[in-house]
Amino acid sequence: MAKHTTRQFILARIIFGSAAAVLLALVGWIAIRAGGGDENTAGKPLMVLPTGVVQAAAEGSLPASIPPLEAAPVSPSVSLSASASRSPSASASASRGPSASASTSGTPKPSKNTIKPSAGTSTSPAASPTPTADTMAATYSTSASWREGFITSIRVTNNGTEAREWTITLAYPSSAGVEVRGAWNATASRSGDTITLSGRSLAAGSSINVGFQAEKRSRDLVKPVSCAVGGGSCRVS
Repeated sequence: MAKHTTRQFILARIIFGSAAAVLLALVGWIAIRAGGGDENTAGKPLMVLPTGVVQAAAEGSLPASIPPLEAAPVSPSVSLSASASRSPSASASASRGPSASASTSGTPKPSKNTIKPSAGTSTSPAASPTPTADTMAATYSTSASWREGFITSIRVTNNGTEAREWTITLAYPSSAGVEVRGAWNATASRSGDTITLSGRSLAAGSSINVGFQAEKRSRDLVKPVSCAVGGGSCRVS
């Protein structure tokens, strides 16, 4: 009977010793996990075994009943770290708000204002200047004069924009008895007291000196009473 009791006691010591070793290994693993800082266990409460139970298991004399394990108090830093870990997501969601509103409010909108010409503004092209009536111009003067005759000099100018032929008509007093004896740079003809001079085409902006020599019956200086040029004016000096 004593031998059977001894065997049961030894078997119980072996069982409790194994259990104590498992508990020691579990406590060591928890300590390593707590010290190593696994991110999966961060913020979770740790189970701490009472020191009395560990010492009894090490000595091989475990009590008949093992007191229940107590949960270790949760550190305030765990809740702070958890709340802090969630704050970036909230700040990220808050940061998206201004950017979205800025992108929508900053979108340029086309202006509906249109520029209209004022009533006093004219859009028609400027009218080209009209050519003057005095396209041709002639100036009559007496180059020389003596008792029986005289020499005339006439300057003809084309003030137009294209070449033109020209004709000059001179009317003398009937008492002067003027007769043409020769002309240059022009063709001269006489009809009564009127002498007509005509010339070839004169380029635009060009001038030419023409004249003729004539006889007269008057001893005084003879000048035409009228001078005309086609398409312009004639002046007697």
